[in-house]
Amino acid sequence: MSQSFRPALPFATIVAGLVLASAAAHAEVRFLPPDNLPNSMKKLEGQYHTLYHDLSVEESHEAILRMDAMTEEYLQRTRGFSGRLQGKMPLVLFRNKEDYYAAGGMRGSAGAFTGSCLMAVAGPKLTVGTWHTIQHEGFHEFAAAVINPNMPTWVNEGLAEYFGEAVFTGDGFVSGMLPHGRVERVQEAMKQKTFRSVEGMMDLSHGTWNSRLDISNYDQAWSMTQFLAHGDDGKYQNAFGLFMEEISHGWAWQRCWTDAFGSAAGFDAKWQAWWLAQTDEASVPGYSRAATQMLASYLARGTSQKQTFAGVSELLSSIRDSKVTWHRDDVLPAGLAGDCDDLCTAITKAGGKFSLQVTGTGPAAKPQGVVCELKDGTKIIATFKLNGARVRSVESRIEKAKPAAAPTTPKPAIR
Repeated sequence: MSQSFRPALPFATIVAGLVLASAAAHAEVRFLPPDNLPNSMKKLEGQYHTLYHDLSVEESHEAILRMDAMTEEYLQRTRGFSGRLQGKMPLVLFRNKEDYYAAGGMRGSAGAFTGSCLMAVAGPKLTVGTWHTIQHEGFHEFAAAVINPNMPTWVNEGLAEYFGEAVFTGDGFVSGMLPHGRVERVQEAMKQKTFRSVEGMMDLSHGTWNSRLDISNYDQAWSMTQFLAHGDDGKYQNAFGLFMEEISHGWAWQRCWTDAFGSAAGFDAKWQAWWLAQTDEASVPGYSRAATQMLASYLARGTSQKQTFAGVSELLSSIRDSKVTWHRDDVLPAGLAGDCDDLCTAITKAGGKFSLQVTGTGPAAKPQGVVCELKDGTKIIATFKLNGARVRSVESRIEKAKPAAAPTTPKPAIR
């Protein structure tokens, strides 16, 4: 399949957007917004962030909604090695890039974690690139707060890219995405042998990284992190968790790696073999899960307001025409409808089939969620729970297709 579900950002956009300033020692991190913010900046409180901005009301609420959900994803994915958040983290979004530069942002960059604050340029319109930058830099801020700001550069940047690629679904994020174009770029770098050695990447200092912002380094760090998190059916997840737990204590990465994985010598071959084995279909499961959760988020809202839908086609039509209704505290960003439509179209072209999951029949039928069945028989099931007229949660699970039974040879008749 040649189509990319979520286009990879241009090289210049990624490199310009990913600037991590040197953070203080873990115990000394103090989160404060810049002193010289324009007088036009407004303030909005979220669960985990205090947003300073000069955006529209709708954009500011979307930023808080996304970043609260993103922080939940950070917490969930790093549960084994992160601490507790103490207080709220500052997030500053500037409409005008000159205001961002005046507040300390590096010229040519689109966002930064300065060591005390997450800042980014929103520009005329919030885009996929904007959210990639904010999610990436947001992880650096989170890591400084509850993990260790002085962790090895490759894993700090690799995890930041991992979360930068995550897709917002309305009630949460789906992470672990494999954008088609980026997978091809990683594979080409491996074939052309342009990546660093694994040990060379692990030894790369923060200063060296920032002295030459190279998209190849970001791709390699992301690919290593993705492999440790999901490679070989999750074989390395526990060891990766142990590695990160020891890193959070400030121990040398060499000791942490040896404790978790043993020698780094064999990692290079396993990492490359997994990536080179990825096919054109590699991106389908992750984006299918995101699409299914988006549909379930809209279905949950409509159901909470007594709306009914005959099937996914009618649900999608209502999403496109802005006819799905919701409680005033369950608003979904306007742009999510287009994302949902685009993803569902792409997944359908890739052979996925969506359907509503219901209990009962006829007038007694009640929607429970959305099912997406992929070409290989794998099913993604997104379900929701309500609390009166409010949506309490939307979650999904994957049921892998059962392998076909091996044909049996008939036993010869006994004579």
